Amino acid sequence: MKRILMAALCTFSLTCGMTATAKPTTLKFANFAGPTAYLTKGMFEPLIKDIEEDSQGTLKIQLYSGGSLVKAEDTFDAVRRGLVDMGWGVTGYTPGRFKVGDIPEIPFQARTVGEASTGVWRLYEEGLMDGFDDVKVFALVSSGILTGHSVSEIDSLDDFKGQRIRAAGPLASASVEALDIIPVGLPVSQTAENLSKKTLSGSLNDWNAVYTWQVLDFVPYHIDVPMGSSTVFLVINKRAYDRLAPEAKAALEKHGGANFLPRWSEGLGGENERLRAQLAENPAHTIVVPKEEDVARWSAAVQPVIDAWIANTPEGERIWEVYTQAIESQRGAQ
Repeated sequence: MKRILMAALCTFSLTCGMTATAKPTTLKFANFAGPTAYLTKGMFEPLIKDIEEDSQGTLKIQLYSGGSLVKAEDTFDAVRRGLVDMGWGVTGYTPGRFKVGDIPEIPFQARTVGEASTGVWRLYEEGLMDGFDDVKVFALVSSGILTGHSVSEIDSLDDFKGQRIRAAGPLASASVEALDIIPVGLPVSQTAENLSKKTLSGSLNDWNAVYTWQVLDFVPYHIDVPMGSSTVFLVINKRAYDRLAPEAKAALEKHGGANFLPRWSEGLGGENERLRAQLAENPAHTIVVPKEEDVARWSAAVQPVIDAWIANTPEGERIWEVYTQAIESQRGAQ
């Protein structure tokens, strides 16, 4: 009996020892932002540090920046197929795939990252966000609010009429067309190159993006009007997630979902405000703020795009209502 007891104790001790010394699981995180970009240094690196600390030694997340693993437009499929374990991307880079994810692209709605991100997450919570069944969703948020940037002097969106500007995503493109502007769908990483070649006259980007992707080198004129945004996803391969220790899953849940919204909204939103203020002090750049009556006129021009999307989308009216009400509730809470 003593031998049996001693053997059991030894087995228990060995098991505990193995658990205590087991190597953490490593997830490869695909990040197409550059190694010094705000999203890398100010968002993802601190986020990863917090997750790892809360995982009690069970999880490591290896960040691969600058698109070194996959291109921005290929991130979702790479995660879904398990070519990488985790990654972030923008739904508008794969037009037609995430129909509800296109919603934030409509201009003149959300004015801040927090408003748009609340709307996007509310749609996911309500089970209305399509296209994400094959992955573990860590978070769904919004990019920075896009504004207009031009290579030549502009006083209004009307000055873009007949010109080619970068506008990624189907609803962004349709909205731009409704304003008699020619949309060109490109990932943000290709914008500066096309501006330098003069194949674009301007671009829709948030303030952070014009700095991060060297767009600012080509666009000295800016119009500060909310031209929509994009749904941003942070997703994990399902098989990789299922293999994680309970402590690792708990750490991801603690920092993901609705808990991620304030971190993202305050971080990216604050960075955009800082960069906008910085640019306003630069004498080489001009920022125009349009009149309210002009914004109302442009909104009316885009309304048929909204009406058509609602009519052609299952539960379109409910989706639009949930999204816009979430924006209003967030705006009222600020």
